[in-house]
Amino acid sequence: MATITLNIPERLAPIIDELGDQLPLVLEMGVSRLAPISTRAYIEAVDLLTQEPSPEAFIAFRFSDEVEARVSELLARSSGDELSLAEEIELDRFGQLEERLQLVKARALIELNR
Repeated sequence: MATITLNIPERLAPIIDELGDQLPLVLEMGVSRLAPISTRAYIEAVDLLTQEPSPEAFIAFRFSDEVEARVSELLARSSGDELSLAEEIELDRFGQLEERLQLVKARALIELNR
């Protein structure tokens, strides 16, 4: 593990002090949340939802190739126990997002079958 020195605002010092040895995990999770592919998945889902799509559009929705490739990579590495904790959380977030979209797709399918 590398050692670095940071200048931080005084108001953050007690918070960071409380984190203790969890600071590396917090930093890794924060950086992973800013990852372009993870962010892209949420942007794609929000774009879909804000366009007031038809039920057919909901059912047809698929994530971009980049998002699918990232999920596939994480899943493959997960089966080999090669994920960092931050990557496990990232994969879990992808799963939660997909689960919510599947619920929306199921409702759209019910609406189409009426």
